[in-house]
Formats: sequence, C-alpha cells, structure tokens
Amino acid sequence: MSEPTSQLSVLNLATRISKEAGTAYRGVNGTGRAMPPVNHDDLEDVKQVINDGIRQFESDAPATGWQWRKRILQVPISNVAVTGTADSTSTTTVVDLTLADTYDADDDLLGYWVYITGGTGDGSYAQITGYTALTGTVTVADWLDQYGNAGGTDPAADSTFIITQYETVGGDIGRVLLPENYGGEVSGPIGYYKDTDHSQKIEWVSESVIRAQRQASDDSSHPFMAAIRPLEPTSSSLGPKRRYELVLWPFPVQVDILEFPYILVFNGIDMETGVATSASTTTIADTTRDEADDYFNGWRVDIIDGTGRGSWALVTDYTGSTGSFTVADWLAADGSAGGTDPAADSIYVIQPLNNLHPAGIKFDEVIKASCLSEAEQFFKNIQGGHIERYVQKALPKAYEADARSIMFTKVGSRQSQMRTWNTVEKV
Repeated sequence: MSEPTSQLSVLNLATRISKEAGTAYRGVNGTGRAMPPVNHDDLEDVKQVINDGIRQFESDAPATGWQWRKRILQVPISNVAVTGTADSTSTTTVVDLTLADTYDADDDLLGYWVYITGGTGDGSYAQITGYTALTGTVTVADWLDQYGNAGGTDPAADSTFIITQYETVGGDIGRVLLPENYGGEVSGPIGYYKDTDHSQKIEWVSESVIRAQRQASDDSSHPFMAAIRPLEPTSSSLGPKRRYELVLWPFPVQVDILEFPYILVFNGIDMETGVATSASTTTIADTTRDEADDYFNGWRVDIIDGTGRGSWALVTDYTGSTGSFTVADWLAADGSAGGTDPAADSIYVIQPLNNLHPAGIKFDEVIKASCLSEAEQFFKNIQGGHIERYVQKALPKAYEADARSIMFTKVGSRQSQMRTWNTVEKV
C-alpha cells in the first residue's frame, strides 16, 4: 500500500523553505508557482536546512527515545556459496558454463548476488537480474564497489567469483551486510524468526570471539553466536565504514531468518534540480552535472517547468561525463504512458524514489516546524516565529503522538507498558 497523498515529501519541504527564504524558482518570467531552487548553491542551502531540521527533531527525543526509531531488523541467511571462474565477461555479464551443472533452469539464480573474489574487478559485486542456464550466463545491471556504491570495476575472463543467495560481505556467508539505515545500535537479543524449524539460541558476543573461532575452523551448523561490527573492506583499499555487518558463527547450514531490535538512523535526504541542456524521447541531459556514472540510477526525474511539464520517469542509467539521464519512456503525471518529452531548457527535479523523512506521516507537522525553525536561524531574512512554534507547540504534540504508539496491557486496575524485547546488558 502506498503512502497517503497528503504525505510531506522532501519536495514539499524544499518548496516551502525556499519560499520562506526567497530563493524559490518561479518559472522563466518569475511569475509561476513556487518550486525548489534551480540555482545549485541555493538548493544546497535548502537541503542543508532540511537535513539539519530532521536531525534536530531526532535529537529532541523524549527521555525514553522516539518509539518510531525502535525497529525490528530481519536478516536472511543461507548456506549457498557457489564458486567459479569466468570463461568470459562483459560490463553486465559473467559467463561460466559449469554453473549449468547445478543450476540447470533459466533464472535459477535470479535475485542472488555475485562477488568478484580474484583477478580483474576484485571486490566488486552485484545482484543478479537474469540467468541463462544453457550458457551459464549471469546478468547484472551494474557492478557496485565493495561498500555497495555505484562504480565497481567490471570483471574479466579468469576472474574468480562467489554467488550467494543473500547480500553478504565479499561472498562470505558468515558475514551479512546490514542495510544503510542501521547505525550499529542493538536494543535487544537476537534470535531466529518464529517459523524457524529448530530451537537453536543465539548469543551476542564480542566480534573477537567469532574471529578466533573462524581462524581455528570452518564449522557449519545453525549459528549460535553473533556480533556487529563496522563493515571492513575486502581489499586493502581504504574507504568509508558507515555500514555495518552481522558476523555469525558457525557458518549457516541452511536458509534461516534472524531478527533483532535496533534503533533506526536518519540516512539523510537528497534531491537535485537543474536546467536541461538537451533532451529526447528517452533522455534528458544537463552538462553542468558532475556526479559519477550510475549515481542517479533508480531515481525519479520530474519535469517541473518548460516543455514536458508534469511528465516523469525512472532513471535506468546515468552517464557522468555528459550529465545524461536515460529513461525507458516519459510518463504522464498519473503514471500512464504518453508523457510529453522534455526539451532543452526544461526544468527538472530528480530525487530517490521514496524521498520521505523517516518518522512517518503522523510527524509531518513537527518535521516541517523543525525544518522551518532551522531555516529561521540559517536565513537571516526569515522572521516568522518558527522557532517558538516548534518548541512550544509542535514538539510537545509530537511527544503525545509518540507516547500513543507504546503498547500497554491491563494489569489489575492499572495499565503497564508491555516490554517487547529484553534489554541487552552487554554486547
């Protein structure tokens, strides 16, 4: 089910803040409806205010923390680890005829992950989008680097690889890559999902304990120890360690689902605008852009002014050297086929497909108030009492809304809070 149409989007926030700041784009003649700034510096200011406003609200939590940040993470694990050596490759394929010996039907490996473990492309990986059994051809959309970002190195013939059923670290089934909105904080015990057909218990331990076990043997069973640690690279190259991995011992012996409570982190919002330098039935280009290849893949691009206004599409490929966004087709505002193609000088906005703040729709007003209070401090020309409204009205209302989301159960003649997980004493 989709979000209600009244949801507060980042586009809504950017428009409101730029109106307050006097930096909104209002069409070529300056008399149109307000839209986010097209000027790069103005847009960067607006995005900074939105991110700071959301972080401000996140940090202004009640003493027990925001309930909306307390989530349950489900992590699938598997014993599948298929090794091989590429007979040939391309920018989107790896061919190994021996794969057909085990996976003899087309799309048997669809949705699995392939990791380059040696040779050209070592450390790159991708999710499998297609598999042809006759030729042992694995197809991917693009190669990611070892941290999951676009821009991985294409493999070559004789590159070695591992295929796993779920996203792991370098093809190691005992190291599971956790999502980007996981910030490293555990708030309860880890265990197997309720429908798991065995009774094995799992204990949080220091990662050094598991590391020592892995050095001593390569046992496989139902894991009974787990640890969280920052993502370590699979090669000697340096890089950011903002993602985390779940390390298990022993190695999984079957497909299972693990779950544990965690605290959601705000991963930051993003959005870009610009003026097209050229366009076609399946492209729009802006030569002033400087992002890397594939940076915008999967994002939504909307034409907000000029030729094609109201049309939109999903980006299937982005070429950094030309600032060119490739789409399958331009859609009408309601998502149906037949949108109007843009042209040079069309104004566009591009953003991740689900570009919403993390707290949910019932906190829309306090998020808006927090962002406007930040805008009042950032832009000296805004004097609207937004800081007072945030502190005195919006934030107390948010505390009330958050408190109503806590589970309670009757105990005699009074209510008591229902604990949904145990507190971790030591990790």
